[in-house]
Amino acid sequence: MPAPLWGRAPYGYDAATLYVYALLAPETAARIRTELAPILDRPEARTCLLTVCAQALQTEDRVDFYSDLADPVREYVAHL
Repeated sequence: MPAPLWGRAPYGYDAATLYVYALLAPETAARIRTELAPILDRPEARTCLLTVCAQALQTEDRVDFYSDLADPVREYVAHL
């Protein structure tokens, strides 16, 4: 069985991934943003947020989930 990957990325990456993937459910995303603010508000997490957004956008034309997520991600990035 492969080793779990959660917690092995740079600081803030896991929280950023959870938040960005939740953008399809705005109320959930807002709650995650509030609860994880101490992590997501740090400068190193901003880099992770942008990385996760870029990963989602580069995959949008190959995977349906990411094509659905693309517009909320673009909207989020426009407000950064």
